[in-house]
Formats: sequence, C-alpha cells, structure tokens
Amino acid sequence: MSATPPKKQSLKAPDKGVFPLDHFHECDKEAEMYNNCVVKHQLMPKRCRQYQIDYLQCRMKSGLMEKEEIEKLGFTKEVSWETEDAEKKELWGQIQNLKSRAFRNAQAQADFEKKKSQPQEPTKPAPAE
Repeated sequence: MSATPPKKQSLKAPDKGVFPLDHFHECDKEAEMYNNCVVKHQLMPKRCRQYQIDYLQCRMKSGLMEKEEIEKLGFTKEVSWETEDAEKKELWGQIQNLKSRAFRNAQAQADFEKKKSQPQEPTKPAPAE
C-alpha cells in the first residue's frame, strides 16, 4: 500500500510585487510622521493621506518599490478625506432639512387637530329685516 504525498500549496506574490524591508532606514522619517499623524487623528488614516503619499514616494525614490503613479495606488480625489468630509457635511445638511420639515409638518398637524377639537361657536342667525 503506497501513500500519496500531500499536494504542495503554491504561494502567489502580491499584485504589486514584493515590499522589501527598509534595511537602511531610508524612509524612517516619513514612516514616523505618518504614524504620529495616525495617532493624533485617532487611527483615521484618511486624514494622513499626504504622509502616506510621502512614504510611498520615498520608497519609490529609494528603489524599495517600483515607481508608480500615486493615482494607480488608490490615492484619487474621490477617496480623499476632504471629499469624504464634504459628503458627510452635505448629508448632515440634508438630514437637518428633513428633520426641520418633519417638525414643521407635525406642528401644523397638531395645530390643525387642536383647532378641530375646539368647540365651534354657534353661528348667530342673521337679523331679520
């Protein structure tokens, strides 16, 4: 009886290739500035986009990664913090408008119901001539 050997799993490299370590600490300053920014902004990396870009550009300049356009690495205007913040503010304004409209409608409905429930004064007959 012969046992079949286990199949070897093939590993696939990342799409953008390897990401070698910075053995000579060429981009430590950029990495530290990015990490400080992320801590300052309570782990919200979109607020630290420029530091991310600076770090990646340092790696490209130092030959630690292939030169690539920043937009192709996902840094487009549509996914920026400023764009996201503007969208949130616009959405917040829309919500506030809906809430105030709903409040005015509810107030008008309450006024109508109040007026409807008040006893009507009997109409006086017109004087006879």
